[in-house]
Amino acid sequence: MKDFAASSRRFSRTAPSLAVSVTVAVFTSLAHAQPAPAQPEPAAPAAPAATQAGPAVAPAAPSRPDPVEAALAPRPGGTTPEQVAQAAVRVRPSLRVKQAELQQASAKVDQALVSYFPKITLGASFSYQNPVVNSLGTGPTNVATVVAQGGGTNAPQGPITVGPCDGDPSTNCLQVGGTPAQVLAVPAQSFEFPVITNTYQLTAGISVPISDYILRLAQGYSAAAHSVNSKKLEVQAEELTIAADAKIAFFNWVRAKGNQVVAKEAVAQAQAHLEDAKRAYEVGRLSRVDVLRLEAQVASADQVVAETSAMLSVAEEQIRIAVNAPADRRFEIGIDVMAASTEPPSDSLQTLQQEALRKRLEIRALDETIYSLKDVESVTRAGYMPRIDATANVLYANPNPRVFPMTQDFRATWDAGVRLTWTVNDTFSNIGAMAEARGRTAQIQAQKTVLRDGLRLEVASAYNDVLNASSRINSAERQLAAAEETMRVRAELFRAGRATSVEVVDAETELTRARLAQLDGRIGILVARTRLEHAVGRDIK
Repeated sequence: MKDFAASSRRFSRTAPSLAVSVTVAVFTSLAHAQPAPAQPEPAAPAAPAATQAGPAVAPAAPSRPDPVEAALAPRPGGTTPEQVAQAAVRVRPSLRVKQAELQQASAKVDQALVSYFPKITLGASFSYQNPVVNSLGTGPTNVATVVAQGGGTNAPQGPITVGPCDGDPSTNCLQVGGTPAQVLAVPAQSFEFPVITNTYQLTAGISVPISDYILRLAQGYSAAAHSVNSKKLEVQAEELTIAADAKIAFFNWVRAKGNQVVAKEAVAQAQAHLEDAKRAYEVGRLSRVDVLRLEAQVASADQVVAETSAMLSVAEEQIRIAVNAPADRRFEIGIDVMAASTEPPSDSLQTLQQEALRKRLEIRALDETIYSLKDVESVTRAGYMPRIDATANVLYANPNPRVFPMTQDFRATWDAGVRLTWTVNDTFSNIGAMAEARGRTAQIQAQKTVLRDGLRLEVASAYNDVLNASSRINSAERQLAAAEETMRVRAELFRAGRATSVEVVDAETELTRARLAQLDGRIGILVARTRLEHAVGRDIK
């Protein structure tokens, strides 16, 4: 998409020079393609009376409106550059791409805001356990009991110790209270635990990321907010670029329309000279070579009309695509393109460059991106530190595993505490993450430097285009006045038989070149001012 948009912008900015160079080259070739005779054929001598009675020089035709100005005059309800720009902004796909990126960045801000809230976890579970027998014995059993010898109620009481036996002092025997004891076996019952197969649990937990509040959350939210600001500026910058390109496309279409008018005027002029040449040939005042030369001039002029018509069709299609207009829509000019001011910029180039560096949204967007990446570095740096979380949990279960013995009742228990977590491996992985974050920041900073240099060059180019266009207008108007007078004189001399067809063709070519130069200057200054206004950032509302 970026490649397509860039190619479209290159076409819209190179089309003016392409149109002029092609048209001028064709008309120039017309003059030099015809071989000039070594010596013009003199007209047959005539008696003075015949000369006086011969065809008189045609009077100068009454002045008529300039055909180019008439063709490019504004029409009621015509299209203006602002209308084309507004329509292009509404439908350009590249703007929708930027708007989608803005939505993504805004969603990350919402995610960062939610990170401020404690994490609450709710759960519910049911489990069935297979029945098992849990006991300290199975059925009646004999339990060993140690009592003093003699037994009875008067038997000595005391701790069980080990001492020498009465009959064999070398052998140790059990004693109770210092009296020899005996081991008796008495029956006892087994002890069993209840087995509960169905377990129901409801859990709730809350975790407060204490360390994140200090080291991560504020920086993460700031990074997301700066990213949103950057995307907003990119959207606005894209809108301004689309509008400027649409205006330039409109002016290129006007230029192509004017080129076609100039080409058609050249055809009409060549045909008129051809008719004069045929009449002069019939009375013997011109040779057949002069007539053929003018016929070739008419054919070449017709070819130029075809080429300018094709260029006009392409320029009109470019506007139609830019504003998403239907194929059958026709455009009319709604502004006076021939009345543009020819004054050069009042500010110096250095002043305009400094203004561009302050105002251009692309620079401000990169600044916001750099701020965002620095906050990302802070978040990444926090990975070196251990996490501290305050936790609390509530368990409502049947049976509750923390209650002994277990019963088939719902019982609630809770716990609270502070947890310190340090994942040692994350410390080493964050070393690479920090290097990556610093690399991204350095990359954007380098892009900003490149952009600043590019903006300075863009302003310088547009500034000099305005100066050149202003100079071309003044020069072209003088050339046009001289070419029109030359054409008038050459035509009168040609009709009087005192000029050759080569001189007429040269005069026609010069007149056409002067008209094209005037048109190129008038449209060129509009294009250059549009580019300069956008380059400096004065189109920012």
